[in-house]
Amino acid sequence: MKTPVCEMLGCDVPIVAFTHCRDVVAAVTKAGGFGVLGAAGHTPEQLDIDMGWIQDEVGGRPFGVDIIVPAKYEGKSEGELSVKDLKAMIPPAHREFLDDMMERYDVPPLPADDGDKASAYDSEPPMTYAQAVPLMDVAFSYPIPHSARRRPT
Repeated sequence: MKTPVCEMLGCDVPIVAFTHCRDVVAAVTKAGGFGVLGAAGHTPEQLDIDMGWIQDEVGGRPFGVDIIVPAKYEGKSEGELSVKDLKAMIPPAHREFLDDMMERYDVPPLPADDGDKASAYDSEPPMTYAQAVPLMDVAFSYPIPHSARRRPT
């Protein structure tokens, strides 16, 4: 089934799969779709490893990489706020509303913090432009035939 999307992306079927799993990117791409690796959680070194592996697996078929490149974000002018700092900005009334909704609909609480990656993330800023640049450098070192850009408003 050839469509304009297939023509644009160079794939055989109009299936686009966004995932953080390199195996899924390769499988979708090899099956004729267009796999896209979500790279926001990658270090530049891991992105290079994963992109090299995907490239070897797909045999020249096109695939994509998705990198969050924020133009504006809360805390930019203050020198990049951590997730913990951003959470502290949530008004108490919103927290109360959310707690009420969670209780009303029997949504269980999140598991206790066990020192995993999620708790370490609280001290780091969310994705910033400075963090995205090394990922873009890695991504563009590969022959990516397509890129989607949205200009900041």
